[in-house]
Amino acid sequence: MKKIITLCIFAVTLLFSTQNMTAQNTLEINAEANTKTKELRKVIKFDETKMDDVYKAYQSYGIAYKKISSNLEGNADRLIKIESVLDKTLKAIFTEYEYVNYLELIRGI
Repeated sequence: MKKIITLCIFAVTLLFSTQNMTAQNTLEINAEANTKTKELRKVIKFDETKMDDVYKAYQSYGIAYKKISSNLEGNADRLIKIESVLDKTLKAIFTEYEYVNYLELIRGI
């Protein structure tokens, strides 16, 4: 009986630690998306509505990047696809002038 109770306590503890790890990853992704959005806004002047859209784009990029970050060499094709999706999303958000500035200053293209 003691072993069953110990096993149950261990399983519950493991579940709580898994939720904390997931929450920590989400917080890191949101913080990085916020930082990148603010940096981009300093370089390319855009309004609040675009800022929210850019934040969401970087947030989805961060989530997708986190999934493949453990093996970047093996997922090189997926990384290129994720970056192209980010570029397409930002192209839809920005004006042509802002997008060209983004490509030149941030992406170095």
